[in-house]
Amino acid sequence: MSVSSPRSRTTRVGVLVASALAVSLAALAADQSASAVIAPSRAGDAIPTRATTQKAKPITVKVDKRLFGVHDSSLNSLSRRGTGAIRLWDTGTTWADMQPTSDTTTFTRLDQIVTAAHARGAEVTLVVAMTPAWAAATPEHTAPTDPPDPAAFKAYLSAVMAHYKNFFGPGRRGIANYQIWNEANISTFWTGTQAQMTQLVQAAAEVRQQVDPGAHLIGPSMVARLGYQQKYIQQFYKLRVGGKPVWRYVDALGFSLYPLDTAPLGRRTRPATPEDSIALLRLVRGFLTKDQVPARMPLWDNEVNYGLHAGATAGTAATPIVASRQVAYVIRTYLLNAAAGVQRVFWYAYDMGTLPAGGTLANTLLTKPTDRAAGALTPAGKAFTRVQSWMAGTLVGTATKRPCAADRRGTYTCVIRYRNGMGRVYWNPYRTAVVTLVHSATKKVDELGVTHRVKGGTKLKVGANPVLVRSST
Repeated sequence: MSVSSPRSRTTRVGVLVASALAVSLAALAADQSASAVIAPSRAGDAIPTRATTQKAKPITVKVDKRLFGVHDSSLNSLSRRGTGAIRLWDTGTTWADMQPTSDTTTFTRLDQIVTAAHARGAEVTLVVAMTPAWAAATPEHTAPTDPPDPAAFKAYLSAVMAHYKNFFGPGRRGIANYQIWNEANISTFWTGTQAQMTQLVQAAAEVRQQVDPGAHLIGPSMVARLGYQQKYIQQFYKLRVGGKPVWRYVDALGFSLYPLDTAPLGRRTRPATPEDSIALLRLVRGFLTKDQVPARMPLWDNEVNYGLHAGATAGTAATPIVASRQVAYVIRTYLLNAAAGVQRVFWYAYDMGTLPAGGTLANTLLTKPTDRAAGALTPAGKAFTRVQSWMAGTLVGTATKRPCAADRRGTYTCVIRYRNGMGRVYWNPYRTAVVTLVHSATKKVDELGVTHRVKGGTKLKVGANPVLVRSST
C-alpha cells in the first residue's frame, strides 16, 4: 500500500489492526472459473441473453498501453520503456507538499515529473490529497488527514489545473487525471466523514468544469481487502450530493486491490495470488451493482502487490517468494485485470525500498530494493515489459465469458489475437495441469522469455508460471 516514507509504512499498514473484520476469500477463491462472469466495464460489453447468444459477438479487449502503470518516487521507470502511466503518490506532490502556505504554491517537483513522463509518453495521474494545516476546515483539526476547507481545496485544484491545462502548448495538458484523495476509507489518510468526502468530489467536478473540462476525475481511492473497508465502499457509493449520486461526478472509480497475505485452503492457508486480487474486484463490482453504479463505469486498480500482512503482523516484511513466482504474479496480474475490463493497473511500487527492520512491505519487486537509486531491474521488472509484448493484440473471450477463462480445474486460457496469428497463455495457479495445443501451434515462450518449438496437437504441462503458445489460428 502507498506510503510517504519507510517509517510511515509500518504506521500506515498498522491501521489494519484496528479491525478484526478480515474478509474471507474462501468462497471467492474456490471458484476461479470465468463462468462466474465479471461485470462488463463498458456498455458494449453487455452479456447477451440466452436467446441472443448465437448472434452475439465475442467479448474482446484491445489492450491500451496506459493499463501498465506504476508508482515510482525515484522516476527510474520514466527512463525505460514500458511505463504507460504513473500515479503520483509518495513523490513529494501532495497538496501539503505543494502548498505549504496559503500564498505559496510550488510546482518545481511536479513540473519535473510531468516533463519526464511526457518525454516517455506516460500518462500522469495526480492524487490530490493531504490537507495543509492552514487549509483545515476547523482550527482544532489540522492534521493532513483531516478534512479541508472546501473553498481552499477548490482554490488549490483550480491553480493546479490551470497550470497544467496547456502545459505543453494549446490543448496539450500535462496532467490527464486528477484523483480526489488517497485511500479515503482508512484513517491513515482520511479522518473526515463520508459526507465531507462527497463534498470534495462535488467541488472537484465544479473546478474541472470551470478550468479544464477535458481533464478526467477519478473517485477517491479505497482499499478493499478488510471488512470495514468494504463496508465503507458499500456506504459511500449509495450517497448523493448536490442531488446526484456521488459517482456521477467522476469518470472512473479507483480501488487498491491488494489481497490479504494468505487465503484459505481447506483447513490451512496458502499465499494469496493475483486470482485473489481479482476475487476482490468481483466483490467490489457486486457492491457497486447494489449501489446502482452502472456496469459501464470504468474501474482502476490504483495499487497492487502481494504478501502484505494484516492483523498482528501488519507492517512487517512480507514473506519472500522466489523470482519465478514474482514473474508469474506480474504477468497474471496484468492479463487478468485487462480481461476483467480494468483500465489502469498501478504497481506498488516500481522502486520499493527496504523496511527499517529489513525486508520489503510486499513480495513482488520490479527493481532491486538494495539498489533503489539505480533501479536495477529484477526478473519481475523485466516481466513487466515482457507481458506487454504478449498482450500487444486483442484479448478474445466468448459471447458469454470475458477473456482469460478458467476451466473447471482452474486452468486459465487467455486467447490473444495478433495481426499475424494467435497466442494462448496458459497457467494453473494452484496445481499442475495438462492442456492440448491447437494443431497450428508452432512455439511456446516461458515466463522468462525463453522460446521453444512445439508440435501442434500435443499436450503441454502447465503450472503457476504462465506460458505463451503462438499459432497461426
